[in-house]
Amino acid sequence: MNLFKIADDQLAEFLSENVKTYEKNRNYDWGPENRTNVSNLSHFISHRAVLEYDAVLRTLNKQGYKAAEKFIQEIFWRVYWKGWLEMRPTVWEDFKRFEIEDSEQDLLNAYNGDTGIDCFDDWVRELRETNYLHNHTRMWFASIWIFTLKLSWQSGAAFFLKHLNDGDAASNTLGWRWVAGIQTKGKHYLAKSWNIEKFTNGRYSNIPLNECAEPIYEPINHPLIKPTYNLISQKRNDSLIIFENDLNLADREALYLEYKNVYLVCLNNDQRKFKIAKPVLEFKNSLLRSFQENASHPSVITNNFNSITEKERSFDVVYPFVGESLDYLNALKKKLALEISFLHRKQDLFCISFCNKGFFNFKQNIPQIIEEIKALNSGR
Repeated sequence: MNLFKIADDQLAEFLSENVKTYEKNRNYDWGPENRTNVSNLSHFISHRAVLEYDAVLRTLNKQGYKAAEKFIQEIFWRVYWKGWLEMRPTVWEDFKRFEIEDSEQDLLNAYNGDTGIDCFDDWVRELRETNYLHNHTRMWFASIWIFTLKLSWQSGAAFFLKHLNDGDAASNTLGWRWVAGIQTKGKHYLAKSWNIEKFTNGRYSNIPLNECAEPIYEPINHPLIKPTYNLISQKRNDSLIIFENDLNLADREALYLEYKNVYLVCLNNDQRKFKIAKPVLEFKNSLLRSFQENASHPSVITNNFNSITEKERSFDVVYPFVGESLDYLNALKKKLALEISFLHRKQDLFCISFCNKGFFNFKQNIPQIIEEIKALNSGR
């Protein structure tokens, strides 16, 4: 079945029923057999099979702001993280430079779910088998990884990127930094045995955790760098490149029809700094095939940039945000002297303007952001 149709149906079902109890129940991890308390949309939203702004507007139309405020805020967390990293790209660069020693026994035990901490080992197996973890569980997992197992946050972030279907540079990297205490300096997240017991409905208890650890110290201050791109909102070149992390079609199908060539790209592991598991790669490529089915314009799925750049050197590209795809594209641009123009969304640019500070500041501006999204959606 088409994954975009599945995503659309899933959002509709969630908004009809379970969003009403989302705020009350969202922190509970009832196990992989029962995920009715969360939307299960993160893997679709991270690839924009469901566009964040569309999800917000549909939520407002169905439930109103008051009834679904917490769900709307959680959607905007992903938007905020993207914008925050756009303004501080050196955070991503530092993460990439960290050398992970994959041969260390303690790290291998964590990778294999062989630590002796029952809940953690179960979550490793769940992550490997389902390519998903509940958001609260991700916080516990990261805290145990960093403070109880005393492993680097970078190795944990890379492990998540490898196995999560919804892994992305911003939410993943910054989430791990937040748990460690370096995203908000000096404020870390410590998993507590009582908290895990409560929010797993007693599935785990008396968990041997380090509940008194100090936050990780990072002496680096990352400067705020306002992005400067060669941005466009209309067609400039004959060929368009779309990476797998922005596949929304609804607001752009007419624009995409103007292109002579449309290339859909999911980097393979030889083209990535952080390797991803086979099921994750398969999921991404399945999304590309579903995009092909939905699009009126014929498109080509490829990661062979030699063939793409053989006859042309100028491309429009749907802006992929800071991360693996942008890194690869920038390296290719430099190597082959390509001319790249980035297609942007006005909603993204508006939201990024509020990402220069913490989420509290962003959250205060959500009503204004929503009004702007409505205006843009209606064509003013």
